[in-house]
Amino acid sequence: MFYLVVPNIRRSFEEDLNLQIQLRDWFVDVSLPLDPQNQKQCTLLKQNKMRTLLHYFIAETGIKENFITSSKLVLQNISHPNIPSIMNTRDLFLFLKYFLIPVLLVFLISIVMVILFRRYRLDRIDYKTVQMEDTVNGFLTELIFSDYTEEELKLRIDAFKKNSLHNNKKLSHFVLKKLLHIKQNVQQMSQEKFILIYEYFGFNKFTERLLADRSWERKSQGIMHYQILDHKAKKELIAPFLQSNHKALRSNALIAMISLSNENFDVLDHYEATITRAEEFKILDLIYQKEVSIPTNISAWLKSKNESIVIIAIKLAVRYKFKFTRDQLNYLLGSPNPLVRKEIIIAIRELKIEFANTILITHYKKEKNLRNKISIVKTFQKIGTPLTRDYALQLLSKENDLDLKFEIVNCIYQIDKNFFSNYISKDRNEEELISKMLLHHKSPYIN
Repeated sequence: MFYLVVPNIRRSFEEDLNLQIQLRDWFVDVSLPLDPQNQKQCTLLKQNKMRTLLHYFIAETGIKENFITSSKLVLQNISHPNIPSIMNTRDLFLFLKYFLIPVLLVFLISIVMVILFRRYRLDRIDYKTVQMEDTVNGFLTELIFSDYTEEELKLRIDAFKKNSLHNNKKLSHFVLKKLLHIKQNVQQMSQEKFILIYEYFGFNKFTERLLADRSWERKSQGIMHYQILDHKAKKELIAPFLQSNHKALRSNALIAMISLSNENFDVLDHYEATITRAEEFKILDLIYQKEVSIPTNISAWLKSKNESIVIIAIKLAVRYKFKFTRDQLNYLLGSPNPLVRKEIIIAIRELKIEFANTILITHYKKEKNLRNKISIVKTFQKIGTPLTRDYALQLLSKENDLDLKFEIVNCIYQIDKNFFSNYISKDRNEEELISKMLLHHKSPYIN
């Protein structure tokens, strides 16, 4: 038989596939069993087919022939070695042609259709939203800025509910959202008119359902409605949430009660929970926005068992230039909470309470918190007297902390700017250190 060696000749995939299919068909033909009755004639026929195929390969592909005694016909080095077999190559081609490519086309067409459909729906929704927003804004603007009586206002709202809302909950919530938004941005309008519109629409029932809900988030949403509308008559519905175990709900209730309170902010009188830093800022901001006079019960807050309330009271005292008494200063400086002591020290500095010099000198000896000690020395810089300067000079040789010593030097310099001109220390290193500190205090350009 023959060994057929196929050289690595460049052919297209289709040409190579056709050759392999012809070779497969030939193998099927020559591998049929011989007819026992006509075995010689069949053998000659197979040999003729082999010669014919050999000449065809030589003509088409340049196959070299080697006549070696063997029992098999071997094809080597086909131009597409990645195709494992003749049958697999043809099956792969059919799979790609009749299955994978059509499926991919259908999938891509479906994706495009879905995208186009969603884009069309979103455009319609946007158009409806804009149209609905224009209608609601126009109607609410008319109600708020027109001089309707209460009866006319109710008739107009009833007609709008019948003709436009159609018992649509989503549209009703949209109207409520717009009403609250207008209330937040228009501060000079009649408070009663907003509340009337709110109640004639029936939104008060919706808010009450929110407060009765189990979710703290929905409860907080209901509390926010009353807070934005400044609906003081609903404080009794919010007050129970001040005792809630949920921190966020309790915080929202406290802020709402402060917002709805009168000038005395009585809600703080008996509040027991700790107030966070964020809540403190919100409370102070609300009180400042109200532009009210100093609360009459601020003296009671200064003695509150809740140290958070005491800190708020001290900051309000600074804001309203409250006049502290000696007893109040001694009481607050004796607090076991270093934050309370820090706030009253800052208050003395900001209010420039000069009679507090002796009080602070006495307290400095008992103060253990380093930051509070530094704060006291900074306060001496603002309200200091020659007596304070002499006490600071004693501290200069006793204290070893560099930050504290730095502020003591500045304290003496601020009280008496010529003091260090004739100052001589027994310790040269200390004198050199004081000189360097003075350079920082005298020149603003030295960091």
